[in-house]
Amino acid sequence: MTLPQAGRRWRIGIDVGGTFTDLVAVPGDGTSWSLADAITHKVPSTPHDPSEGVETGLAQLLERGIAARDVAAVAHGTTIGLNAILQGRVARAALVTSAGHRDVLQIARARMPRSFDLHATPGRPIVPREHVLEVAHRFAADGAVVGTPGAGGVDDAELARLVERLTELAPEVVAVSLVGGYAAREAEQHLADRLADALSIPVTSAAAVWPEAGEYERTTLALLDAQITPLMTGYFTALRERLHRLRVDARVYITTSNGGSVSIESAMRRPVQTVLSGPAGGVSAAATAWPGTDMVTVDMGGTSSDIGVLRGGRPVLTTTATVGPHPLMTPVVEVSAIGAGGGSVISADGSGSRPVLRVGPASVGAVPGPAAYGAGGTHPALTDAYVHAGVIDPATFLGGTFPLRADLATSALAEVAADLGEGPAEDASGPDGVVDAALRVASVGMAARLRTVLAAHGEVPERYTFVAFGGAGGTHAALLADEVGVRRVLVPAAAGTFCALGAAIAPIRRDVARTVRTVVAERNLEALTTSATELEREVLDWLRTQDVAATGTVTLSADLRYAGQPTTLEVVLAERSTEVGPAEPLRLTVEPVLRRFAEQHEKVHGFTDATAAVRAETLRASVSVRLGEVRSGHGGAAFVKTGARDVRYDGTPRPASVHALAEDGEASVTGPAVIEKADTTVLVPAGWTATSDDGGNLHLVRGTAHAAGNAAENEEG
Repeated sequence: MTLPQAGRRWRIGIDVGGTFTDLVAVPGDGTSWSLADAITHKVPSTPHDPSEGVETGLAQLLERGIAARDVAAVAHGTTIGLNAILQGRVARAALVTSAGHRDVLQIARARMPRSFDLHATPGRPIVPREHVLEVAHRFAADGAVVGTPGAGGVDDAELARLVERLTELAPEVVAVSLVGGYAAREAEQHLADRLADALSIPVTSAAAVWPEAGEYERTTLALLDAQITPLMTGYFTALRERLHRLRVDARVYITTSNGGSVSIESAMRRPVQTVLSGPAGGVSAAATAWPGTDMVTVDMGGTSSDIGVLRGGRPVLTTTATVGPHPLMTPVVEVSAIGAGGGSVISADGSGSRPVLRVGPASVGAVPGPAAYGAGGTHPALTDAYVHAGVIDPATFLGGTFPLRADLATSALAEVAADLGEGPAEDASGPDGVVDAALRVASVGMAARLRTVLAAHGEVPERYTFVAFGGAGGTHAALLADEVGVRRVLVPAAAGTFCALGAAIAPIRRDVARTVRTVVAERNLEALTTSATELEREVLDWLRTQDVAATGTVTLSADLRYAGQPTTLEVVLAERSTEVGPAEPLRLTVEPVLRRFAEQHEKVHGFTDATAAVRAETLRASVSVRLGEVRSGHGGAAFVKTGARDVRYDGTPRPASVHALAEDGEASVTGPAVIEKADTTVLVPAGWTATSDDGGNLHLVRGTAHAAGNAAENEEG
């Protein structure tokens, strides 16, 4: 167990899950450190008030030797906003929009839920139509006022009528989203401020949340932000009070959906940026711990497996994510989930002519959990399959603190085998056959999703390294890697609390955007450069409010497409140090931009068109500041053999050695083998070799990749 060093400054990351609240303390003095220096802690979550579990866990962590005065910062990831949206526990909202656009939420993108179902009905809009009010005010694409005389502001009489109607509706929050408001941020914000003064309730301007063209998406985003503002403000206030009771007088940061973090003040002003921060935490941790590497993160928990992608060590972002049925047009770490986790139910589906075996998407949950938990669960889960297969030892599960019942797992699997009867495979007539089929089905399902995610970016799995975390990530990662042809798997130290680690080391980050809609050509270069410079200045001004002394990077990019093309590709225009900023004028040139776009278009779509005009739809700027450096682990840790047992993972029982990490012992382990850690069990199949670095990270290499790696190291030596 890692013990704190007296007088050292610490940065504490917190991730609140449905079952446990995870805490990770890492050095926070800006120096280089190893993952072995991290201190981890887990406590049960408190759903009635998540901040209570946070206070309890933080108090216990401090009792392990960290003085409250030595806490430099607390970074907190939370799914409170996300859960509130999905469950409909949000503030009652009203929308103010331009005349003639009252049905913007009902029309949305004019798509039916199911294209070929004539009886399909659209989902309910985010707010009912009777709560949508109109004003005779809108803007053109250049920000000019349309259809309103004089200076273009809403006159006093119209404002009074609007306030009177809103008072009758009695909303708790209001969002203002005027047509074209993205091009007239100040004017839309002025109306929002006047309404807030008159109503004395929070009023959100859509252009202030995200000023990008797309009336439906921008309006929805503003409403989501408004609806969770009271809840999130209350939670953040309670969190501050609990930290104050613990005498933790540190900067508080909240992780965001783009894989970064912002000050708690920034999170209060725009809480919608936090809603998908949970799945982004592990991706952010991998990006910070192993920069410059092409990786696929596999977060396999109890209910699902979340798959993320890092290209060149940077998380792949998307602006087409959704929360339930609602679009999020802001940059979000692209994470694809599949219902295959340790708690995913293994069942016989008899809806067809012959029963077939299925894994998920239903989950047994934390209570009663898999049958092997002995808590009353009767449905077998993937965890039961691991137990019956010998991969998980019931006596050493979670370091021996949570013994399992192998007999209950086998009985539950036998019932599924009986339900399959004369199933599609002869070997599906007993628990062994069910286990073989379940592991195969889970691997194939995850592999199909992974290939789809990478293909959308013109990539193939073979050139990536897996980073597997979560309770079951290390258990299944090599099986998934075999399925898709990946040769390297990395299981981080403290894999079970990796998302909390992501919160602790997430960079300070902010994204902004501006719609430009112009052809990329010399005649428009000056205007594009001016807009990009203004965006750079905006993120640098924001960075000054975050109390960060470290130097970071500003990345300027543009969403480009061929004229007439419906989709865009994001192309980097320039990267500059935050120390440079506007003091050194930005210089953009057309030819490199067009060349990078052509290369990316060829990679994703398989062709280019040298004769077509290239249009820039949106300019983007992001600022990112890393907080300290994580040293990459290297040789030093070893393995000690603790036993042996038979395991089955490919239809055949095989004798496997069982190992634990130790200071002295074997430098590597060759499969079939099982490595048991306190927070996860790692399967090393035949043909794989495992080593451990001095940070406690496990490196699994398959077949020829290991030999090639050794040869390369020998040549370098």
